[in-house]
Amino acid sequence: MQNINNYLSLLLAQQKTEILELALELKIFKLIEENINTIFIISSKININEYKTKILLDSLVFMELLKINQDKYFNTKFAKESFIYGTSSYCGDVFLHRKQLAENGKKMMNSMFEEKKELEEIKIAKLWADASKKFLKQEQKNLIAPMAVDIIKNLKEFSNLNKMLDLGCSSGVIGLEITKNHPNLKTTLFDYEEVTNITKEHINEYNLKNRVFVLSGDIEKNDIGKNYDLIWCSNIFYFFKNKKEVIKKIYDALNPNGILVSCHVEIDTKNSLDENSFFYFLSLNLQGKNILKPMELSDIFEEVGFKSINSYTTYKTPMTPSQIHICKK
Repeated sequence: MQNINNYLSLLLAQQKTEILELALELKIFKLIEENINTIFIISSKININEYKTKILLDSLVFMELLKINQDKYFNTKFAKESFIYGTSSYCGDVFLHRKQLAENGKKMMNSMFEEKKELEEIKIAKLWADASKKFLKQEQKNLIAPMAVDIIKNLKEFSNLNKMLDLGCSSGVIGLEITKNHPNLKTTLFDYEEVTNITKEHINEYNLKNRVFVLSGDIEKNDIGKNYDLIWCSNIFYFFKNKKEVIKKIYDALNPNGILVSCHVEIDTKNSLDENSFFYFLSLNLQGKNILKPMELSDIFEEVGFKSINSYTTYKTPMTPSQIHICKK
């Protein structure tokens, strides 16, 4: 039943967010995994008095990230998987970056009531390059790539794929993971030059220099290559003024019978189930990057000439569900 507490409880989310941010910055979960797990020892390590340390740890217990047994604290299974700094599955920077995005969104909300007619343009290439070094690499490797690899490996054409494009690749990890799981695939990673400079480092880490290459530029303005059997793109269409023009460019870059796999969030503003998606994309929306409506992309895919379009919703993407479109030329 709707009552005032539904809205008062929203204020508590900020406190929980601050607690998790502090825990990640202090590397609490890493300390506990190293058996530094009593209030006294943790307090001395993080240089915070025992009283406040106990409040921090007990908060994490309520958030189901820690458990307590005979005055010792232990990581929960989820905390072990996601928040232990330095492990391959660490996703703490994903949380910290999204918190920063939320704070930026708050600033944009405030700017709506100022006399400025336009919000300042963010230097997009530099922004994505910085993100690709850290949080996007974590997010793509641990949260998106497993889903993407599963989608591609289940294509009946998988074994016959020879050439792939990861369009708007950011860290490049999705394309790298797909390539790693295919014995013959050669892949091009496309993004701004500032971004692909970071991507090259990740290619070296994967030891795939012989099969993965970079192409730099602006998707709307520059050539993206040709003769691809497969093009993967995720969360790029929000940024284009003319989506149909870009999708036609993608269509033309595919071989006959080539496949586009698109992963994007689509929001129905009349559907209460899309509430979280709407507020997550609020800051982008305020920048003039229009959210995608249901059927918007699939209609364009059909208009440019794709013969077969298979669409479904996945709940495996972070924060919000996404629409997967598998389009065959």
